[in-house]
Amino acid sequence: MRGLFLNVTLAVLVAGTCAIGLSVDRDVTQPNYRPLVEGQMAYSPAYDSFDRNPNFADGLTLRTPPAGTIARGELPLPYKATPDDAVRAGLELRNPFTEQDEGARIRGEAVFSNFCRVCHGPLGQGDGPVTPGGFPAPPSLLTDRIAKLPDGHIFHVLTYGQGRMPSVAPQLTSGDRWRAILHVRQLQQYYKPPGTAAPVTLAEVTQLFQQNCSACHGSDGTGIAMRKALPNIPDFTSLAWQVSQTEIALVNQIDYGSLPLMPAFRYKLTREQIQGLAVFIRSFPGRTTGSAAGNAVTQMSPVSVYQTYCFACHNTTGTGDPNMKKSMPEIPDFTLDTWQKSRTDADLSQSILQGKGKFMLPMKDKLGAVNASDMVALVRKFKDGKQIIPLAAPLPPGPPPPEGSFAMAPDAGKAAVESKVVPLTDLPKPVGDLRRPAPTPSGELAARIRTGSVIFSQFCLVCHSPDGTGRLVRVAMPPIPDFTNAEWQRSKQDSELLVSILEGKGKLMPPNNSRVTRDQARDLVAFIRSFGPAQPMQAALTDSDFDKSVRRLQQQFEQLESELKKLNH
Repeated sequence: MRGLFLNVTLAVLVAGTCAIGLSVDRDVTQPNYRPLVEGQMAYSPAYDSFDRNPNFADGLTLRTPPAGTIARGELPLPYKATPDDAVRAGLELRNPFTEQDEGARIRGEAVFSNFCRVCHGPLGQGDGPVTPGGFPAPPSLLTDRIAKLPDGHIFHVLTYGQGRMPSVAPQLTSGDRWRAILHVRQLQQYYKPPGTAAPVTLAEVTQLFQQNCSACHGSDGTGIAMRKALPNIPDFTSLAWQVSQTEIALVNQIDYGSLPLMPAFRYKLTREQIQGLAVFIRSFPGRTTGSAAGNAVTQMSPVSVYQTYCFACHNTTGTGDPNMKKSMPEIPDFTLDTWQKSRTDADLSQSILQGKGKFMLPMKDKLGAVNASDMVALVRKFKDGKQIIPLAAPLPPGPPPPEGSFAMAPDAGKAAVESKVVPLTDLPKPVGDLRRPAPTPSGELAARIRTGSVIFSQFCLVCHSPDGTGRLVRVAMPPIPDFTNAEWQRSKQDSELLVSILEGKGKLMPPNNSRVTRDQARDLVAFIRSFGPAQPMQAALTDSDFDKSVRRLQQQFEQLESELKKLNH
């Protein structure tokens, strides 16, 4: 009887609870029922920062902090919003970030773009998008006066404002203000008003190439030491490659890079230095012969071998180049005691001679008279950071060039393409100094070769290789031609090449008449002809020629920037 009473009582309580729950409106967006009014005290109404708020007399939700309040993570600044304190801040404050801090540089560029660009413009020249509408233009940040202001002075202006410049402290943390200043310094270093930048010299650019480019591209510009690991690395001595590039394209590639392998040099070098490098790269002539390369190797010392073939990956300190390690994590650190102890001399000798893994190339055909044991001894000296191998010095000038030079008449483009062969192939190969201007065709032929290079990269590069040798697929396709071979170039008529491109040839060469027009096929023939053997060198690049080329390139960029500015406005 007692059990029946308890069951009835429990049933009544459950039914009552369900009835109360069903009778109360439930907010389905909430995770539970709130049958009691007091339960709503746990849910206070929230207002967005800029919503009108009836709880305050001024109707503002975002409240002004009380006087003396310090934001979390910030330190009080003992300065007032006066010109004298701005000067004092310039003497006492230092930017905690440096150009070597890549994260700070990237963040500073983003901050500048989001908060400063609207008035100061993308380059800090005071030509932001608000100025055409009548807003007073701020002064250019690139002027000598602002460039000489200390970082602390500019930080004071960002914090307290100055003139029409409001304080950005409510929007930006102190760290972001310092990062924005770092980006301004990079703009001041990279961009300078016309006529104010120090002229770049040939000697300076030669040294810049050795320091920044020769590690991968080689002192001779062929990139041969890195080609096995990086098959698409360009050969600066190739006429085909040279004609396919414009100076503006070269500047853009150096400026912005092509990750993960080609790093960007924007803000690491000045704009004038990058333009100078583009002109310098133009000065590389045709290919070197194998015998010439071999003779150079036999005369090398262990240090020279390291500078030529090892520096690209292992750096001057033996720690491994940071940029190369991103794509080649296997690169060891020679300075580590643990690494040195884990390898015997026999292990190192085997790796040097035969190569190791995906990226360590065999060196047995590159050492010449240098013994592997000498290279092992050199590697051992890197232990504990006790050795630094300097960069190779620029190559000395070579003997005078052979007589004769290649020059294409301005109106000879179409005739050369239609003829049996562009008259390049019978000329002798270059000797001596490798860094001399490459002879390049002009007029219509140059335009056709440039167009043909684009078509080649789209449809032909996979089989015929970037250098036109076909080396990447020769094992599977033995008949594939070598466009750099003089005998092959002489044996082929332009009309024969045209038919092969459009109609195909044999079992492996497919027809391309559905991909390219007849005119485009002629452009492709012109590009294939440019792979011909190296041409005789012109006179060595002089300071005068270099200066003229750099000034011409600078004028092109100034004109381009002026046109882009008109489009933006």
